[in-house]
Amino acid sequence: MTDTKIAFIGFGEAAQAFTSGWRTRGPVSVAAYDILFDDPRHAEAKLAECRTLGVLPLDSAAEAAAWADVVISAVTADQVIAAADSVLPAVRPGLLYLDINSAAPFRKAEAAERVAAKGAGTVDVAVMAPVYPRRHETPLLISGPAAAEVEPILAALGMTFEVVSDRTGDASTVKMIRSVAIKGFESVTMECVTAAVKLGIEDRIIPSITASLSNIDFAALADHVMERVVVHGKRRAAEMREVAATLEHAGVSGFLPAATAAHQQWVSDLNVRARFEGEVPRNAGRIAREVLNAIAEKR
Repeated sequence: MTDTKIAFIGFGEAAQAFTSGWRTRGPVSVAAYDILFDDPRHAEAKLAECRTLGVLPLDSAAEAAAWADVVISAVTADQVIAAADSVLPAVRPGLLYLDINSAAPFRKAEAAERVAAKGAGTVDVAVMAPVYPRRHETPLLISGPAAAEVEPILAALGMTFEVVSDRTGDASTVKMIRSVAIKGFESVTMECVTAAVKLGIEDRIIPSITASLSNIDFAALADHVMERVVVHGKRRAAEMREVAATLEHAGVSGFLPAATAAHQQWVSDLNVRARFEGEVPRNAGRIAREVLNAIAEKR
């Protein structure tokens, strides 16, 4: 393992997944600051998550940066710049700043410039798969001026990663463009199955598409991606807005990612997740029926 002190800005799913994975390998010093620490409605639950994983909660992002050798920004896509600004009072030469957020490369570059101006080394990290079940072994792409410097630290933590380049944004560009297909297919699948259930033809549609996709089991795929949209639609919508911004910035069309963002946000706003007790089942038909029930109740 490593004696490097690591502080997360944002202690959500990714931060907790990485930390729990590191803990299986040995001791590691981890602290965190999350804006929910300051919210009386959510503070205790978030602090309990820290206690469960042996993570030191700190009072501000700047305090986390002052304490750490490595800061990992793990916030929502719309908070990338704010997260970078929040650590600036404590940024110093020798500090490493890793941005693992699903955000447009030019936005991550802007955040990195602000931190680098204070002397820190910056790394753009693209998380290339869901963090569960692989946790710290989830595949990562990294780029940026301090990519080589952070390599031995990530290796000591048992992380799975590939260096893309020494330029901020290159790793995230790969993720953003890949998401045009991956997240787009999720939304296409969900719209298709929901419409099929509505029209009572799912028993014909699903086998037909399965046959068209050859060795891909569309039924199993639908079960998987529809559960993902219901559970993570809000976060994925934010990512797809960043994908659209990436394409716009590149001077090409971004119609599909914009539509995908709108669809996943729409599913999130229906609050389908709350219609299930406990975990959302990986069952496309049940999910589709609850989507239709939510639509009916809104009319």
